[in-house]
Amino acid sequence: MQRRLLPLLFLSATSAAQNYLYLPASTSPNVVESSSYNLRPFMQTNSRVQLFYSATEVGGSLFTANALSFRYDGPIPQVGAPGPFSVQRLRVHVGTTQIAQPTASFGANLSQALTTVHDAAFSYLPDPGSAFPHPWEVPNTSMRIPFNAPLGVAIPAGGFFVVDVQMEGNNIANFGFSHAILDGFMATGGVANGTTSNFGQGCNAAIGAPAATISTTGTHAPGAAHFVSGQNLGASTIALLVLSGSNTTSQYGLLPFNLPTTNCNLYTETELSFVMFTDASGAIAPNAQMGAISVPADPAFAGVTIYEQFVSLVQSANPFGFVLSDARAITLGSFTAPSLGVYTVSHGADANAATADKVEPFGYALRIQLN
Repeated sequence: MQRRLLPLLFLSATSAAQNYLYLPASTSPNVVESSSYNLRPFMQTNSRVQLFYSATEVGGSLFTANALSFRYDGPIPQVGAPGPFSVQRLRVHVGTTQIAQPTASFGANLSQALTTVHDAAFSYLPDPGSAFPHPWEVPNTSMRIPFNAPLGVAIPAGGFFVVDVQMEGNNIANFGFSHAILDGFMATGGVANGTTSNFGQGCNAAIGAPAATISTTGTHAPGAAHFVSGQNLGASTIALLVLSGSNTTSQYGLLPFNLPTTNCNLYTETELSFVMFTDASGAIAPNAQMGAISVPADPAFAGVTIYEQFVSLVQSANPFGFVLSDARAITLGSFTAPSLGVYTVSHGADANAATADKVEPFGYALRIQLN
């Protein structure tokens, strides 16, 4: 009986054993503490995060996965509410892409559709306290995300393994501060922000109204996105954002070009234009997705200056029915290739964002459970 039982126990133990991939492979995340951390997504109410790993950083190009696990950053003492925290909907999509370099455009980063491996409510516990490094999945396996079915992955030559996480309705903020900071490795390279300045003077949507203005937020660099906003453009109307590489000449002649009998001036050539809509106060809010300008991750764009200005439609403003803001000069920063085959593209407030508000050469410490 004992001789028969031992082989059965051996087979049971073998079938229960699991194999794992630890990412990014070159940083040995299963052995040592990673060098950095990220607040997204589990410290946010809503967030979208795309994770990219080259075949080198995955440690192979072919595998079948059935779960992934994050790890909290350590050593950090346990503080704040004990949880659990609940997420109304957590969507995880996994697959590959054959792009050369991720940028701020979530959709453009994907050369083919990803597979949805998890789409459900989710709950998790916060960082349980100081450890170096923290164990995977703890506490109580709440940092483990099971797949709804095993997924075969084949990373194309020169491509990336991709994990796209969309998190909606996280209630962690309702409990006060508590750590849910994820472990990872920050490489060198990526984007460096450029410089901006305003020039000229906007005109008025009505007598006595403040002058129309333009501003930007985000990262002004190749491979990143900046977000254009405006004030005093006229209530609930169309506003054209015009962009150009010139602020000296236009199809109307030399710049600035004055609309006769008004104090409205065009300060930039109208090479490109984007339609936007103001709110009831005449504003286009900062960081709005409709104001996103994404620049390709091409080092050739480093140092290029672009000029941006709003032209809104307000029939009662003057005989032309146009209100023009001041203008903004943006000199793009730089992009250099990351030192490792990892990258993260994220938005810290919108699970369904089309354009990220942050791009960085960051590789989350990730454990992939193999089938």
